[in-house]
Amino acid sequence: MEAVKRMPETLLGNVDRKLTSVLETLLALCLLVMLLTILLLVLLRYVFNVGIVGANEMTTILFVYTTAIGSAVAVGKKEHVAVEFLIEKLPSNWKTAADIFGYAGVGLLNGTMLWHSIRWIEVTGDYLMPATQLPRFYAQASVPIGCGLAVLYAAVRIASALRARRGDAAA
Repeated sequence: MEAVKRMPETLLGNVDRKLTSVLETLLALCLLVMLLTILLLVLLRYVFNVGIVGANEMTTILFVYTTAIGSAVAVGKKEHVAVEFLIEKLPSNWKTAADIFGYAGVGLLNGTMLWHSIRWIEVTGDYLMPATQLPRFYAQASVPIGCGLAVLYAAVRIASALRARRGDAAA
């Protein structure tokens, strides 16, 4: 399982680490912008009795993107929902098989959501959001982006586990 958790020094591993670093930086920036926007809105509302039209909507959209991208990063870091108690009791090669099966399930679930979200956006993406009057597409796009990233991470983890398994078999 450690072989799956820590990516080896390969091109795939380097790309994985760089992608994770970029996404984590993006997530931190989104959280910072949300925090500053909320603090500004509270200050404006309670001190000056004014607000910024659409700021609550934009904060909500940032929150949705942060959640979608953050869940994909969690898949990449093996921090997704899993029952490790039983898996830890398995022999090493069975742990690898369980990891592969788990990542295949995560990839399949996110791939299904990705597929259906595209149709959902085609049907409802042109509706306008109330305050900003932006098409809902901008908020809804977070679903296929997050799911696509989760599928990518799951595929990378499966490839890494298979490569480690081949390396163990050759040794």
